[in-house]
Amino acid sequence: MGKSVLPPVHILVTPLGATVDIIEAPLDKWKPEVIYAFTSMQDAVTNVLENLRYDWSRHCGPNGPPEVRTVHIDKPWQTNTIEDVMAEFDEMVERTSIEFSKREIIWHVSITGGTNLLAIGMALSASTHLFPVYYTLPGDKYPELRSKPSQLVIDIPLFDQLGPAVRLFRKSPAKVELFRLIDDSPEPLVVERIAKEMDKSQQAIYAQITPLIECGVLEKKKNSTYHSTTVGKLAYHRWKGNGQS
Repeated sequence: MGKSVLPPVHILVTPLGATVDIIEAPLDKWKPEVIYAFTSMQDAVTNVLENLRYDWSRHCGPNGPPEVRTVHIDKPWQTNTIEDVMAEFDEMVERTSIEFSKREIIWHVSITGGTNLLAIGMALSASTHLFPVYYTLPGDKYPELRSKPSQLVIDIPLFDQLGPAVRLFRKSPAKVELFRLIDDSPEPLVVERIAKEMDKSQQAIYAQITPLIECGVLEKKKNSTYHSTTVGKLAYHRWKGNGQS
């Protein structure tokens, strides 16, 4: 018999202020095993634990309520708050990666809750690690969605696409070259022109373009010309910044 494969572990990372209801929706959607709360408010953490014990217990996975781990951010409204969040985030990722080294980790990073500086720190940290990001709609303003809290979770496609796009560039110098040609061109390019510029067949160009479109790096216009996207530009510069050019 082959080795049994351990299930992935879902980990929720969220800023946390006085309003704790922001956790109910992602709890319902992903059933995380661990919640990291970046906060200066221990009372809020206690409130989360009480809700997990009672009202939110119906949203938990088969193993019961998740473990709530506090990442203390002192006075999260100061000049150094973003740097503090990012430093703590890096350490959290390193520790967690070691702890769950035998399981796939699926990260979910929130930009809802706490101060604006906490949310900015979360977004920048998620971008650095190429983790997906989500936002939680306020349930009191969307009563039609509250019966199923997971509907209040809004995934932000930019972050979901950025990671795969960077990894695509890292794996394929040919795709980087193709993207750079299209992105640098002063005018939109068709496949025939691209093939001529790169001294390749049109079939070879189509084979490279298709995954770039699927990844959100390029888009095809109605006149069969190809254009770089915002995701593509961000991913390309992230790839260059990692010394891969």
